[in-house]
Amino acid sequence: MFKDKVRPPINFIPTLLLFSFLCTLPACDKYLDVNEDPTRVHDANLELLLPTAIISLSMAHYYSGYRTSFMSHQAINYAGYSREFTNSQLWSKIYLEGINNIHVLVETALTPGEEYAPTYAGIGKIIEANYLSILTDTWENIPYSEALQGSKIIRPSYDTQEQVYSEIQRLLDESLVLLRDNDSPFRPQEDDMVYSGDLDKWVRLAHALKARYMLHLSKKTIDWNALFLEIDEGFTSNNDNFLLNHTGTRDINPWTAQSRPLEGVQQFYISSYFVNLMNGTLYNIWDPRLPIIATLQSGQTEYHGTDLFEPWSGTVDFDIDSWYGRLDAPSLMMTYSELKFIEAEAALHVNDTQRATAAYFEGIDSNMDMLGVAEEDKIAYLNAPEISTVDMEHIMTQKFLALFLHHEIWTDMRRLDFDPTIFKGFEEPDINGQNTPAQRALYPKSERMHNFDNVTANQKGFAEPMWFAQ
Repeated sequence: MFKDKVRPPINFIPTLLLFSFLCTLPACDKYLDVNEDPTRVHDANLELLLPTAIISLSMAHYYSGYRTSFMSHQAINYAGYSREFTNSQLWSKIYLEGINNIHVLVETALTPGEEYAPTYAGIGKIIEANYLSILTDTWENIPYSEALQGSKIIRPSYDTQEQVYSEIQRLLDESLVLLRDNDSPFRPQEDDMVYSGDLDKWVRLAHALKARYMLHLSKKTIDWNALFLEIDEGFTSNNDNFLLNHTGTRDINPWTAQSRPLEGVQQFYISSYFVNLMNGTLYNIWDPRLPIIATLQSGQTEYHGTDLFEPWSGTVDFDIDSWYGRLDAPSLMMTYSELKFIEAEAALHVNDTQRATAAYFEGIDSNMDMLGVAEEDKIAYLNAPEISTVDMEHIMTQKFLALFLHHEIWTDMRRLDFDPTIFKGFEEPDINGQNTPAQRALYPKSERMHNFDNVTANQKGFAEPMWFAQ
């Protein structure tokens, strides 16, 4: 479908590492509003900008997943439990380093001349759409149309979540046009750290993401037939998974930082709720993925997760011997398994039982394959009567397990009202008489300092549902 890039590759790794080092200097944290920042890359070529953008996006997923895994009760933090949070690291990562540099990439790629490369711009727009979804799903209304304009607009107004979702779909539609531009004089190769220059896979990703974000609006007007069209053009196997691989040496999985005790005290625990979905407590079946995801502590023989406010109550660790905690574990941003569960839910809505069933079991099967579950264990689980019912409860339970540490689960739980008939066994703890789940993050202090009036106009209570969930 696409021509090979004709421009000779450059060795971008040393330059990328230098840029990553520079972004650890104080300038990166000096000014945290959503205007132009000195860390923005200028006059850089596309083969530096693209890997930088991919790494930044993967870290945004990490910052988001780390915080939201507590909200969804997939994980427990040693420091306790809090419904109200800001996630300022995520905000600054996306605005200062993320979208800012994506705009440079797209502008550079679409400028006529030696650097003209529409396919790079297509990838950039996919990444920007992903950034916007993380932002709006975390804070709802966000600065966008007036943001990142430097001194021209120092206090940007906020776009509504409805407007942002329209922008997300527009960016993805534009990406599909750009990726199919056969006049692009050169195309990514090794600087594409996700698909190694396979633009067909980027096209499939754009369609898969369109399906994801359409499903987010399941409480709004949704065209299920249009969603199925996106699914059909999306991922076809685990080979299409949107992820960043890590070497485990110079390049380490960011979750590894949570898999090592700090001064002898473990900071990050797998929750009892997550483990109880797999150890036979909530469903009378043993899930063969459990010993792959969780590591038994020395001397323990039974798998128990950690209870809220009781950091030593569990028997399992999230450590470097676990699949997600190991040094070279990939950063997962979207998987074929997720797309299959999207399809299963959509098919259930239109009463297509056959399609829902096939997609449901394919979602489980593909996730087990990714994790390396033994074939005989996988077959036994897939044939077990305990998971044979294809309804919203079972679809969302399996999606919950397959998307461990991914922020999409929190979005699912909010748009489905944390329904205990769907999320079996989920209970929000009572804290000072309050047991309402968190629906949003609070805007960071830096944004309140620099853009107070707009923050005040848009900040809602942590327990108030977002537009997409109403």
